[in-house]
Amino acid sequence: MKIIVVISFLVVLGLFFFATQVPITLTDDEVAKAVSETSSELPVDEEVLERAVRLSVEKLEKGQSTRLKYLAAAYFVIWLVFILYLLRLGQQQRELDKRLSQLEQTSDDSPSTPDEE
Repeated sequence: MKIIVVISFLVVLGLFFFATQVPITLTDDEVAKAVSETSSELPVDEEVLERAVRLSVEKLEKGQSTRLKYLAAAYFVIWLVFILYLLRLGQQQRELDKRLSQLEQTSDDSPSTPDEE
């Protein structure tokens, strides 16, 4: 049981690690398409618009990366608490099993005397 929890924790942590490391890139074709789709009614400097698009995408990428890192950290903390809880339950179970075996042993060792009335 513990092994499955630890393995699933490592898989989730690995997925989030890789998800936060993948940058979103904007190709020149996509920028050109965004610039060409602007309203042709207004005169627009295409270089300024292209720079604005690239800066906006960079800002969004940075924000998304930060949010993913916070999400990964939250999942890490939740899984860590869960694993510690399971370890504590396992420790308590072992203590209860030990105490039960001691009680069974003492009950087997004590002589059974019938009640006299």
